[in-house]
Amino acid sequence: MKKIYVASITPFQEEGRINESAAKQLWERNLSEGADGFFIGGSSGECFLLNREERVRSFELASEYVERADIFAHVGAISTEEAVFYAKQAKDMGIRNIAATPPLYFGFSQKEIAGYYYDIAEAVGQPVLYYNIPSSTHKELQLSNPDIQALLKSGVIGSVKHTNLNLLEMERLRNINPDIKCFGGFESCMVAFLAFGCEGFIGSSFNFMLPQFKRIMELYLDGKEEEARILQSKSNNILDVLLKNGLCANLKYIVSSQGIPAGEVRRPMLPLTEEKKAEMEQVLKQYLEVR
Repeated sequence: MKKIYVASITPFQEEGRINESAAKQLWERNLSEGADGFFIGGSSGECFLLNREERVRSFELASEYVERADIFAHVGAISTEEAVFYAKQAKDMGIRNIAATPPLYFGFSQKEIAGYYYDIAEAVGQPVLYYNIPSSTHKELQLSNPDIQALLKSGVIGSVKHTNLNLLEMERLRNINPDIKCFGGFESCMVAFLAFGCEGFIGSSFNFMLPQFKRIMELYLDGKEEEARILQSKSNNILDVLLKNGLCANLKYIVSSQGIPAGEVRRPMLPLTEEKKAEMEQVLKQYLEVR
């Protein structure tokens, strides 16, 4: 069975602090549903809207699970110094998987981006997961660039979270270095990613519909490809609404409606309107089959 990791949300209390008990309640449920681990402080966790203390605290909470699950700490930042700080904090807590988006905002060159990953890996003495999400970072993984090719061949990048619909890029990446593990980051394309031989998935919707996607994976790996595609299509109808009306807001609304108080998203993101809540409820009622 391939790995399936939850890209965890960060629950908040009414006053805006991290709701630690809710986070643990959600993780416990996910583990009971078959999760292999958690990706902490990523996009679903509202990573760049958390302050330094909150990001470190989220790692600390997750570190309590290192004996029971694989934990990934997302340490991405604009500055190398900041990313290295988070990476060292996570490693000191016993978290074995360090992940980072490429640095944001400035027009960093491919050489500068490669240097950022070399520095993080050197600081923690281990390979790093490259969090490839160009829809948010606006930085493509330029496989034809010699600095990026050297980075991928160096052993500094041990794995990639490929949150990109370009599956050819994933195949070409592994052509450069077949030892790199690739995890799908768009569960809407789970069947296609599995056909391209990914090692597993890191998904946002696993916060609330992990059993359904676990079933898709099982069906495909058991050779029941048509059944897998049918369930994939139904799941994608849910994901269409989830993304259209605000990923993080929908995740928190659904998890809260399932009995785990996740709070609201952090501004400038906005919570769901009543109309959008009703739309989400309708599509869940229609297409969420495996609970």
